[in-house]
Amino acid sequence: MNFSQKKVIEFILDNGKVTNKDVQQLLGVKDSRALKILKELVEKDVVVKQGKLKGSYYTIKKYE
Repeated sequence: MNFSQKKVIEFILDNGKVTNKDVQQLLGVKDSRALKILKELVEKDVVVKQGKLKGSYYTIKKYE
């Protein structure tokens, strides 16, 4: 896991969720880079996307 992904996970743990806009502000990146980081975390099965389009956010995946 790279630095950006770790920062996003820390943000989610502190705040309960993260949005694309949060990632952009947290890391100082553009929309497309923020989306790529979030998609990588979804692919690694670490976070899960909630919602669709502008209202979407990401949370830590819960294992049962």
